[in-house]
Amino acid sequence: MRRFGADGLAQLLKDVIATEQFLQIFTDGCTMMLVGWMVTRARGDRDHLPPPFLQGPREAIDLMRELRDLARRQTEDTSRIAERIRIIREEAKQQTELLSLIEREQAIREQGAS
Repeated sequence: MRRFGADGLAQLLKDVIATEQFLQIFTDGCTMMLVGWMVTRARGDRDHLPPPFLQGPREAIDLMRELRDLARRQTEDTSRIAERIRIIREEAKQQTELLSLIEREQAIREQGAS
C-alpha cells in the first residue's frame, strides 16, 4: 500500500472530490437520502398530511428507480464519450505524425534541390 504524507493525502482527496463523477455520485446520494428522509417523515406524519402524500413512499421508490436508471445511462454515455475522445486523440496523433513526415520529406527535397 502506498503511503502518503499529510499533504499528499490532502491533494489526493482534493483531486478525487473535484472529479465530476464524484460530485454526481455525491449529489445523487444526498438526493436519495433526502427522499428517504421525506418518505420516513411522511410515514410518521400520515395523520397530518393531505391525502396526496399517502402514496408518497411508492412514488419515492419510483423516483429513486428513475434516478438509478438515469445515473446508469449517464455512466454509459460518459464511457461512450470517453471512448470517442480516445479515438479522436489517436487520430489527431496519427495526423500529426503524418504531417511531420511530410514536412521532413519536403525539407529533404528542398535541401537536395539547393
